Amino acid sequence: MKIRIADWHNLHDGFELEIQPGFTALVGPNGAGKTTMLRQIKAFAQENNIDIWEYSNLHDGGAMAREKYQLLGDIRMLATSAVTSEGENVSMNFAYQVKMLGKAVMQAEKERKELIVLLDAIASGLSIDRGRELRSFLDFIGNENTANGVRVYTIMAVNHFELAKQ
Repeated sequence: MKIRIADWHNLHDGFELEIQPGFTALVGPNGAGKTTMLRQIKAFAQENNIDIWEYSNLHDGGAMAREKYQLLGDIRMLATSAVTSEGENVSMNFAYQVKMLGKAVMQAEKERKELIVLLDAIASGLSIDRGRELRSFLDFIGNENTANGVRVYTIMAVNHFELAKQ
């Protein structure tokens, strides 16, 4: 899949991103434009009627996740979230949403459509071991579904190279 970027910040204007089914890491420090690139990929997907599933730790994790746990009456998750480290919270909050990701993948498989999974800021604070577990999980999603004939593109913005390594 080739995506021509034309962003409003002129950070990546004219850049052509080529991605393959499976896992792609956008690596760079804070402020490098990774989130902007994810927004451009999302706009491309919307313009081309490609299904999207997205998770951003900034919007779906932290205090937002705790509010959701409270609203749903999930006191165990609320209490756990209040006393765990940042990295453990990130992985726990993402894991809480994995069921929805599974539904999106199954729907794409049923409809024989491509699916773009956009992940932002979910590697923040993760230990190296937890990051490797996350990468293995994301690789599994891409490989398993590509084998089933569904192209799943997982694109994740990360600050460090560890999650980009194969």
